Amino acid sequence: MKKRILSMLLVSAMAMSLAAGCGGKKEENKSSESKGNSITVLVESGSPAEALANETAADFESETGCKVVVDAVAYTGMYDKLSTEIKAGEATHDVGCLDVVWLAAFKDAIEPVGDADKSDFLPTLEESGTLDGNLLGYPMWVNAKVLIYRKDLIPEDKVPKTWEEYQAMAKELTRDGMYGTTVFGSGSDAVCSFLDFACQAGAEGLVFDKDGKVNITDQAYIDALNFMAENAEADYTPADSLSTASTESQELFTNEKVAMQLNWSHQYPAAVEALGADKVGCAPMIAGSAGIGATTGPWYECVMKNSTNKEMALKYVEYMYGHNADYMDLTLKIAGRTSVYEEAGKEAGNEHTTAVLETLGAEQSQARPMVTTWAQIEEVLTGVVESCLGGADAKDALKSAAAEIEAIGQ
Repeated sequence: MKKRILSMLLVSAMAMSLAAGCGGKKEENKSSESKGNSITVLVESGSPAEALANETAADFESETGCKVVVDAVAYTGMYDKLSTEIKAGEATHDVGCLDVVWLAAFKDAIEPVGDADKSDFLPTLEESGTLDGNLLGYPMWVNAKVLIYRKDLIPEDKVPKTWEEYQAMAKELTRDGMYGTTVFGSGSDAVCSFLDFACQAGAEGLVFDKDGKVNITDQAYIDALNFMAENAEADYTPADSLSTASTESQELFTNEKVAMQLNWSHQYPAAVEALGADKVGCAPMIAGSAGIGATTGPWYECVMKNSTNKEMALKYVEYMYGHNADYMDLTLKIAGRTSVYEEAGKEAGNEHTTAVLETLGAEQSQARPMVTTWAQIEEVLTGVVESCLGGADAKDALKSAAAEIEAIGQ
């Protein structure tokens, strides 16, 4: 049995700062704000959201007369600060760029966008952004895992499509200091991988079924955990799965230590840049007994209910949705519109967009549950994955976890 190495990823928070007024003279600031000439937009610092918000701010002001103040905050501080602002009834931010896992917690503080045209949303994005019948924002981008592989080592007609083919290929490619693939056993990436495989094994609703009942003791979850544990135990993966997540896997891949990985789609362009287009290929997510499936990681641009300038804030989120294609020019090369992915996929170097379209379009692909207690639930599921990769029985671990999640509630 491989050595168990514990590495937990703590759940994050959320931050906000003060909105700035507009107008050239100090004495005019308050009157300018009251006239709706300024909005403040919360973004994650260092993210594509920050880059695009800054790039488009001047154009939006020229078009509407409204100044955009971009407030960039580290992901690890965003949630708690936003929570504090909402509880205080303050209107520090007019627009928030929010991780999907926060929407349930903040739904009462977000202005629904009821008349949005959703026809161009990528698959799963309408569903994951809707709570109690209300769409809470415009999608910025979505991420899903795809198969990234060494195409100089794997012929196109041999690219694995199923669990069995994936394991066989991983075994075949393990030689000369190179492993066949990796297993994500660390933090939220481990949980997402577990849910990916549960989708593929036939899970109907992730963690909760359609009636709101905890369903992680179903066979699909047992099969998913056993698949992960079998791969982690095998000689075709590195011994430190419990300290491996997306970043570590990508590093192994670009250092030519592994031949395949099931990683977030944005890692494909980065791998091409590191190794060259002649060495790197990508394909849709692999399929289990129920077919291709994956869980998603979307972000949404939302108008905050406490905004004193909601009309302009709504214009801004609509404007940014209109500029969704511009995300493809940024580092991660991910977006939220089907037409953007279809157009990008025509260009060399963007093959991940085609793989994502097929993955998201699969019947078994589904969003994580929209519940206010996701942070606590994810912590429980992280423990389940770690214990099973360390040798615990999947059925027993899931039974205990189900009781914990039922106690936590939704």
